[in-house]
Amino acid sequence: MKRLSCVALATGFFALSAPADSSAQTSIFVGGGATFPVGSIASAGPFVGHNTGWQGTAGAQCALGESGFTLGPRLHYGSNKSETAGNKSNVYGGTALANYNFGEPDAVNPFLWAELGVMSIAFTSETVPASDNTSTAAALAGGVGVGFPLGGVNGFLAAGFNSDLGGDIDMTYFGLYAGLSFALSGG
Repeated sequence: MKRLSCVALATGFFALSAPADSSAQTSIFVGGGATFPVGSIASAGPFVGHNTGWQGTAGAQCALGESGFTLGPRLHYGSNKSETAGNKSNVYGGTALANYNFGEPDAVNPFLWAELGVMSIAFTSETVPASDNTSTAAALAGGVGVGFPLGGVNGFLAAGFNSDLGGDIDMTYFGLYAGLSFALSGG
């Protein structure tokens, strides 16, 4: 039931993030970076000692008129190894992404972002397979960044946090990301 509720929540957010105006600027993005676990996943509990890991991400955004706001879906996948050899956690999920851009897309522009959706953490152990566990829960993320023109595409640098909300495995982490954004249409 818990997984079904999380899937229903994510589906609702993805539906809400669909563009309402087909003439609005739509773009896709890809990126990745380093993740730094904090909280119990990094220091206490049965899944202790996770190290710096990585995360890849992709999504789409649609501008809401000239307001500076964009909405869209984002998918991510990453992995953090443990200090114990053979132990790691793979983190994956989908969220509804909201951005507020403080400038024009064809110039350097700072932005704020927030997300709500679903995140799964799959812990695996080669040394103690009985401790393998997967937890799926609602997720919250947010941060700051800067976008900049890069030839015919836009680049971005961002920093932020991701956290599950009440899963069996606490997976809260900060991340530093870089990526590219490609305009699909203009309005």
